[in-house]
Amino acid sequence: MKLHITYDLSDLSQALKIAEQTAEFADIIGIGSLLIFKEGVKAIQTFKAAFPNKPLFAEVKISEKADEAIALIANAGASYITVLAGASHHTIKKAVDAAKGLDVKIALDLLGAPSIGQSALDAKTLGAHVLILHRPPTTDEETDLDAEFSNVRDNSQLPIFITGKIDESNIEKIRDLRPQGIMIGAAITKADNPAKAAYNFKMLLEK
Repeated sequence: MKLHITYDLSDLSQALKIAEQTAEFADIIGIGSLLIFKEGVKAIQTFKAAFPNKPLFAEVKISEKADEAIALIANAGASYITVLAGASHHTIKKAVDAAKGLDVKIALDLLGAPSIGQSALDAKTLGAHVLILHRPPTTDEETDLDAEFSNVRDNSQLPIFITGKIDESNIEKIRDLRPQGIMIGAAITKADNPAKAAYNFKMLLEK
């Protein structure tokens, strides 16, 4: 199970400072959408230069102009690029086709998808490599997450990454679902001791 640490701060130097303390525990480094909105591809290029041997996950949630966007982000150094599952099949297919010659993988983000089960079913046919499932913001989050994870898993054999306000209070329940990856941001980057937090999460995922 991979630990994906998302650095979603608006300050690039601060994000890098925290990454220097924690990246050794990350299997995948996530460049958050907020950081990319602020800095553009410079954020990806800077992280690639700092951590050349770590796969970078650009959380850009592409919904249009897929071929141009994929080329831009891949050439900056990303290994994974997110595309919204709610985008048209034409857009998703264009993203996948663009990624083929650039040695990058397309992660289909299920956020806002009309039917996550159908999107999961369609993902393999469209050529996606990874699915991202967000924890639902409801009053019964864990029960809903169990149901949603089962819905996605029953409709796809692609790797599933789970994200969304994951912290010490829920990490073990999420781990027990056995996704291929868990994406953690603020619980590490905003911790009093980011390195200790990253280490603790890494140890929990290796149990």
